[in-house]
Amino acid sequence: MSMASNMLDPKCYSTQHLTAPEVACPRSDTSRPPTSTDIRPSPSENNHADWQTDDGIVLHPIYTRATAAASSSLIPDRDFLLRGVTKELGTALAVDLRQRHAHPDPEMTNRAVLDDLQGGVSSLELRLDRAVRSGSWQAFCPQGDVANESPSDATRGNGWLGDDGVMLYQVSDFDTALASVPLDQTAISLDAGNGFLAAAALLAALWERRGVDPIEARGAFGGDPIGTLSRAPSLVRLRGKSMHGLADLATWTSRTFPHVTSATVDSTTYYDAGGTDTQELAFSIATAVEYLRAMTVARNPQTETLSIDQAAAQLLFRYSLGTDHFLSVAKLRAARVLWARVLQTCGGSPLPMKMQTCTSSRVMTDRDLNLNLLRNCTAVFSGLLGGADTVTSLPLDHAIGLPDEFGRRMARNTVLILNDEAKLGRVADPAGGSYFFETLTDQLCEQAWALFQQVERRGGMLACVRNGWVAKQIIPSAEKWASQFAYGEKSFVGVTKFIHARSRIVRRAAPDVDRLRQFAIHQFAAHRDAQIAIPLLEHGPNLAEAMFVEAQGGASIPQMNRMLGDRVSREASP
Repeated sequence: MSMASNMLDPKCYSTQHLTAPEVACPRSDTSRPPTSTDIRPSPSENNHADWQTDDGIVLHPIYTRATAAASSSLIPDRDFLLRGVTKELGTALAVDLRQRHAHPDPEMTNRAVLDDLQGGVSSLELRLDRAVRSGSWQAFCPQGDVANESPSDATRGNGWLGDDGVMLYQVSDFDTALASVPLDQTAISLDAGNGFLAAAALLAALWERRGVDPIEARGAFGGDPIGTLSRAPSLVRLRGKSMHGLADLATWTSRTFPHVTSATVDSTTYYDAGGTDTQELAFSIATAVEYLRAMTVARNPQTETLSIDQAAAQLLFRYSLGTDHFLSVAKLRAARVLWARVLQTCGGSPLPMKMQTCTSSRVMTDRDLNLNLLRNCTAVFSGLLGGADTVTSLPLDHAIGLPDEFGRRMARNTVLILNDEAKLGRVADPAGGSYFFETLTDQLCEQAWALFQQVERRGGMLACVRNGWVAKQIIPSAEKWASQFAYGEKSFVGVTKFIHARSRIVRRAAPDVDRLRQFAIHQFAAHRDAQIAIPLLEHGPNLAEAMFVEAQGGASIPQMNRMLGDRVSREASP
């Protein structure tokens, strides 16, 4: 197996291709001396009781106080920052259950959204389609009507419309998808790829249309230029200006919507593509540092900037969790320590880290779907024990297409049962004090910090993604997993081991979106040259605020992206 040097494709290393990791940590009862039945031989060559993770960290069957004391700590006030909570003892920790929606039809999305809210979901994540995530407007043009554009733009066609996401192109589409949703009580998160500026403007315009006070608005605009570049370089347009757009969105969001984040540090791409826990931690911190620079350093005298604390408050971290709950919990704990170290180094305050966890797509299989319930349960369990603020639970049929009502119900009930019935939210950092967890957390911190320093020495995360260095770091670990599954060193129950006699790959037909696609093309063709509002160049230096004015005037996402292209093409490259 191989992947392009500058692109990370999670599908190359998913369980559908028999390459999902299943790393097991040995359990031991430290209340009594170990017996021969407790110590099982590891598959390693030395045949010792120790176990080695994919990062090379050696796990022992027994940990003591001396072992934990020997671990180094990156910051002196580690314990407080590691727990990441300031709740009074005895009070429940609020966990936000955020479910993802990607059905192309806004009306169908609305039905699923209302069903989720009635079933206990507290916030929503809308994944916009491939056409919006491209950040371009050529996908909305009739076939052959892309004059003066590059060959790559001209050959795209209209296949991205309605592909892998909701078809939300104007305020009325958002209004349809979120009909009857109490927007003053429900957080809305967006996944719009390189179209994050236009999508954020439309959501803000919808809040204004519904009469939502900016102080009451909650959610995440989801700007993540580096993550978008990592996932698919071909989708990224105006790459050098995406960071400028993110900085403008952050400053506008900070002074307008106090309970909304502008940037999402989505590191799930690296883990889902085969990266290790250390790599995901290091690359997430490196990405966040890149965003801090963009938000706090003025690119010209007219640029508005944020302080370190204001910029840090604009970031939401999203981590991917697999089926090893020991490593998953330790990874989330380590992430807080690493981020606290960054803020401390930058002179910022020890602010809590806003963290969202999501079940990794690489542990979800397209055969024997019921087993996905257990894998998702493990990931959700890890997220709750690790102290995630927001948890996204994947439906058991995630790997075969859009989930049905049963899959969504099982996904949200998994979180509700663990949090409300198992009372996991009643304990802050339950792993704290465990010699094993404390040692493993510190070891992940040390390795991730060393890798983060490598990224910084090479010019930062954006440069390392562009030149393919990040992908080159992940490819060996991903290919190692593939070979381990191929040679039976690792197993995935129901996929590579204990396969059901009647197990088969399941496929679900994609929804028919031809009608919606043709309507979108017709709408854009009729209005693409219309001057909806004041020209974008006259709205001022802040791109996000200018896009919001356009959205108020009725502009659609392709129209705003076209105007955005006209503006930034006149600016000097960074």
